[in-house]
Amino acid sequence: MLLPAFCFAGVLFALFGSVIWLRGKNVIEAAVIGIVFWFFTHIFASMVLFAVDEYNIIRAAFGAMVISASAMAAALYVQRRAVSREKKLFGVSFSLNEMLIPIIISILALPFVLQKNEFFGMGQDQGVYQIQAVYFINGDTKRQKDMSEYYELETDHERDFYEEAMRSVNIGYDIPPEDYPETSYDKNVGKVSGIFHGIPAYTALLALCGKLFGLSHMQDFETVLFICLIFLVYFICGHLKLKKSASVCACAVTAFSPIVIWSAKSALTEMMLAMIPAVFLYFITDDDAPANKGLSVIPVFVFGCFHVSFYTVLPMFILIYGGMYVFTREKRYAVFMPVITAFYAVSFLIMRHIQPVYVLKNYDPLYVGGISIYNVSTLVLAVSAAALIAVTGFAVFIGKRTKGDFSKEVFLRKISDSEKFLLLLRIMLMIPCISIVGVFIINTDFKQAAYSSLFGFVINAGTAFFILGFLVSVKNVKYFAESTSRLVLFIMFFYCVLIYSAFLRRDMPYYYYYARYITPYVSVAVIYAAAALDKHGIRLTVPAAAVSLLCVAGFDKNLMLNKDDTLVEWSIIEDLADNISEKDCVVISDDYSKRLWLVLRNMTGAGLYPMDNDDSGQLDRLAARYGCVDVLTSEKLNDGFSPVYMNKNHISNDEFTDMGKLMPLPKSFFKETEDVRLYSYDKNRYLYTAVKDHGKMDGVTETVGDLCWTNEETAGIRCSLPADDYELTVELGCEIPLDRIKSGKNEIKVLLNGNEIGKSTITPENNGKALHFSVNSHFMNDGENELCISGSLWQAGLMDISDTSKLPLHFDGYGRFYLNPIYSEKIGIPIRSVRFTPVSR
Repeated sequence: MLLPAFCFAGVLFALFGSVIWLRGKNVIEAAVIGIVFWFFTHIFASMVLFAVDEYNIIRAAFGAMVISASAMAAALYVQRRAVSREKKLFGVSFSLNEMLIPIIISILALPFVLQKNEFFGMGQDQGVYQIQAVYFINGDTKRQKDMSEYYELETDHERDFYEEAMRSVNIGYDIPPEDYPETSYDKNVGKVSGIFHGIPAYTALLALCGKLFGLSHMQDFETVLFICLIFLVYFICGHLKLKKSASVCACAVTAFSPIVIWSAKSALTEMMLAMIPAVFLYFITDDDAPANKGLSVIPVFVFGCFHVSFYTVLPMFILIYGGMYVFTREKRYAVFMPVITAFYAVSFLIMRHIQPVYVLKNYDPLYVGGISIYNVSTLVLAVSAAALIAVTGFAVFIGKRTKGDFSKEVFLRKISDSEKFLLLLRIMLMIPCISIVGVFIINTDFKQAAYSSLFGFVINAGTAFFILGFLVSVKNVKYFAESTSRLVLFIMFFYCVLIYSAFLRRDMPYYYYYARYITPYVSVAVIYAAAALDKHGIRLTVPAAAVSLLCVAGFDKNLMLNKDDTLVEWSIIEDLADNISEKDCVVISDDYSKRLWLVLRNMTGAGLYPMDNDDSGQLDRLAARYGCVDVLTSEKLNDGFSPVYMNKNHISNDEFTDMGKLMPLPKSFFKETEDVRLYSYDKNRYLYTAVKDHGKMDGVTETVGDLCWTNEETAGIRCSLPADDYELTVELGCEIPLDRIKSGKNEIKVLLNGNEIGKSTITPENNGKALHFSVNSHFMNDGENELCISGSLWQAGLMDISDTSKLPLHFDGYGRFYLNPIYSEKIGIPIRSVRFTPVSR
């Protein structure tokens, strides 16, 4: 109950803090900001815990609650005078009419994102995040993982095969090479020890949602983020004083952007990343409440705690704060520049500590001229120090040149009237475009050029809407120069869309997976186009948006009706986990190892091994080691195997070969049904349990919990294993009420293939404990054997009636189980398992 309580309290504190702070706003607006802020607090809390390797779901939720409560207290303290003056705690508007536009668009867009993509498996970010979230849910939260099964393997061939499979199959489970530089990764743990791909702040959100609502719902919070994004676009349009028609168009184009819809259906970081530039824009464009502009630094800090790509956008934030300082001479912006620069260096060190392989790999664009993973950290810190000195010097220089009679209004008017400044803005728009146009010139095949990032923005930020908005903005660039808020929007469009497309990520291999990288900045592109078109009113804005929405309507419909990146259904995973126990050994075939190896290993605690098709003795060796072996495969197995679980798995992926001609988005989805088969290997089986092998037993009751009772004086178990000398262990499931049995004891006789191999007496001293016998190979057949256990029977009614979990139950035919009213059934020995252990082992 603690987790729901912490989450509920944290969200309430965030909502109240937002409503208290955002006086004069609409209550829905304050609520949206509060919800997004709670997500931010969870990122902060989990990142701190990851840094010290003490994360778990409860601690992160508690940390988010504490941060939210502290923020609420700070908001109340800052606004205490306003509260006292107005005689009310919440100075917000409760008008629903003000919010009808985003509410209606959210309702219309909601069906497109409700059906989430399901489980993917290793080999792609989404699957790695899902698997790591499952680990977190099940309490395995330490940074570096290891595989205990590896150390139980006995031959060099087995260990080499296992190690190679871990590296080649589980892509996203990072195992650095031996010559990797010294980092937080401990090379002494073992050869198959690794760290999951990515910064786990997003995975922590998946784990939280999965813990609260179930594994199949771990991505549902993406729907909340999707709705928040629509509202944020509307709020930003309001801050920019755009007409209602432009606001409607901007919200609709964002909501029905194919890549935004796809991202909201996936288990990927991009929807959370989309909150960061949107919230930054929300605060820094709030000219009606200038005090809120300082809060724009919060999403910058969140970015540094959330994603390694922070270093790619840090120059933009420094440029914006530097520009705001020049245009307003407000000291807070002078402070923000060195603060976020220093924070970046700290962020880099923390992220490298949490996941060194992933972080250093993401800096590979810098690996030129002798820079490599071995010295890039030194470069980052040196550049950060130089940048810190530079921005501090810049702030001091501007501060000293600021006269006492400085007026930001006069300065802005002078700059916006400067032809040189306007020319500079036009050049900023055109130079990246020239680079991008070069892509189309080089790629004479339009299909290749259509995969450029800029074309991705054209498709997903409203084709006609984006193009017309851009062209109008080039002509009417002065419109953006007349307001600091619009200048910030201009800089963000210049950097997040044009610079990003020209230099940071020029193209994408295919849709939708690789197009997700533009998702965080689609809203920036849409708002920029809406602002550019706003002065032309409904006659241009609405038709442009309508044409854009029609262009992607078919793709949106496909996304709504289909699942992408779904290689295994969550229901299949949960069913398999129910049929595999902690003591089991499962050999997983090639067709499922990439998808199910790690997730089932964590959910069940069983020993999972990849199938070695070149090792004919693998199953027999594992059976001797574990007692029994299950095989997970899609193929039908016959002789020597018995089915444990069978089902149909439905695969769904976007179709790479069926793309639109002008817009290279998938027009259809590839669907396939495959068999999921879990078999018990029966040829050589050393362990027989009441739960899994009840069908091989005679003279016993139905399974009661994890045991069954003998209900005949001689019960039999059909066993299949090679002739050898064994130690036989009969594990009793519970104690027998010897004090109520007339004899006060129960004599047990064990026979194998009709030959007595031993006797034992259950007395108060060994009651409920395992019984041990020696088996001579002379009594064994090489293959099928019959084990018989004889013992006297007694009335079930002698059992303690309060412990119904051990008593035989009866089914009444109406879905109810009950105890025999007179406990007339006779039972004898409670058998949980029988195990043959080769003496040679």
